[in-house]
Amino acid sequence: MFRFSVGKNSAQGRFLLFQLSFLFLLTPLYSQNFSSKTITTNSEELILITEVSSGKPRSEKVYGESEFLKKEYSPASTFKTYLVLSLLENQIIDPDEKIECADKHIPNSPRLLNLRDALFYSSNDYFEKVFPKLGKDKLDITLGKIGYLGNSKLDPKVRDWWIDLASLKHGGRIRLTPKSVHSSWSKIFENGYGLPKDIMEEWKKTLFWSECVDKSANVYGKTGSWEGSFWFQGALVKSQNDYILYTILNRNKSGSRTGTINRFYELVGCKVPSLE
Repeated sequence: MFRFSVGKNSAQGRFLLFQLSFLFLLTPLYSQNFSSKTITTNSEELILITEVSSGKPRSEKVYGESEFLKKEYSPASTFKTYLVLSLLENQIIDPDEKIECADKHIPNSPRLLNLRDALFYSSNDYFEKVFPKLGKDKLDITLGKIGYLGNSKLDPKVRDWWIDLASLKHGGRIRLTPKSVHSSWSKIFENGYGLPKDIMEEWKKTLFWSECVDKSANVYGKTGSWEGSFWFQGALVKSQNDYILYTILNRNKSGSRTGTINRFYELVGCKVPSLE
C-alpha cells in the first residue's frame, strides 16, 4: 500500500489518479491462482477443492451445502476407483484386454470395454465378470492398506460392508463423509498411498478422462450415482506439483450423472469429452 499527498484537484494529482485507474483496468479481477476465485453453488450441491501449485501454499476450499459435511453417504461408483487399484495390484487383468459388456446405461451396448473404458462408463457388467479372479479377501486387503474403510477392526459397520456382487456398484454398506471421499481421491495425486511408481502410473491411466488443451492439462475423473447422490471426482493436472482436485456432490432431485460431469467441466473451463 502507498500514499501520495498531492491534492486530487491539482494537475499532478489528476495525472496520478489517471495512471492508477488505467492500471486497475489492466489488472484481472482474479489472479491465476484458483483459490482466489469465488464459486456460486447450485441448490443441494457441495464442492470440495484442493489446489496444489509449486511455490504456493496448499489451498483447500469448501463451497455449498455445509450440512452435507456432517453426514455420511454411499460413495456410489467412486468405490470402483479402489476396486481397480486392487485388480492392478494383484495383476488380475490386462488393462488393455477388452471384454464384452452389456450395461443398459452405456451407449451402443453391448460393446467391448478395456479397464479404462469400464471406469469411464462405470460398467457394472465388466467388474462383475472380472471380480471372481480377485475375490473379496484380496479386495479387503487393498482397502485396508490404503485406509479406505477406516479402522475396520473397531467398526463392525465398516468391517461388514459386503452385501453381494452388487456391492461392487456402490460399495455395499460403506458410508463415508464427503471429506473422507475427497481425501481418498486427493491421495492418488499426492502419491499419499506410497504405492510403487508403475502401479500409480497404470492406475492414473485408468482414471484418464480427457485432454484440456486450453489449459495444457489432463483431466482425470470418476462418476458415482446412488441413493440420490450424484458424485463427480475430477482432477485437472498440469504437472506432478501443479493440479486442482474436485469432489462434487449433488443431491438435488433434478440431479444427474451427466449434469454433474458437465458441472465439473464448467468449473475447470475445459471442453466436455464425448460421453458416447
